[in-house]
Amino acid sequence: MNTIAKEILDYKKTKDKLLSFLESKENSVMILATSANDVVMARPVLIINDLLDIYFFTWKHSRKCAQIEKNNLISLCKDKVEIEGTAEILGLMTSDKNRGVLKLLKQKQPEAIKRWKNKPNMVIVKIKPIFSSVDGYFIHDEAYIEYIDFKKQHAYKVKWGNY
Repeated sequence: MNTIAKEILDYKKTKDKLLSFLESKENSVMILATSANDVVMARPVLIINDLLDIYFFTWKHSRKCAQIEKNNLISLCKDKVEIEGTAEILGLMTSDKNRGVLKLLKQKQPEAIKRWKNKPNMVIVKIKPIFSSVDGYFIHDEAYIEYIDFKKQHAYKVKWGNY
């Protein structure tokens, strides 16, 4: 059996690279994948982050929420970044307990919040990352992917593909 050689990376630098990606306005829309009852769905969501806490809002009666209630394991992706994590429905966007998140949403996505905050039954969903691919690149014609494991606070890169 072949084992994949891992080169250990600096955890903080790798995490900072992911945070920089999340903070970029260009990356404010990611693809969210959810699943339940043998049905997998993927669709774009507008995200904002507070360090590694990632938030989006959606209609309480959406298929996203129904699937998250049954299976809170999710995945977000865009370009070379894929984030695996857990999702938690925090409740109505306008509830007192979500005041801080709503303030953050207003700061980072004012037009979207202006359009959606007064719609009935809008909820905020929080994602906690567990594992992520952070970057992919070539070194001397060899492809590499960087990963970060948040539970173990461990970052590494591996050679991708054996051509």
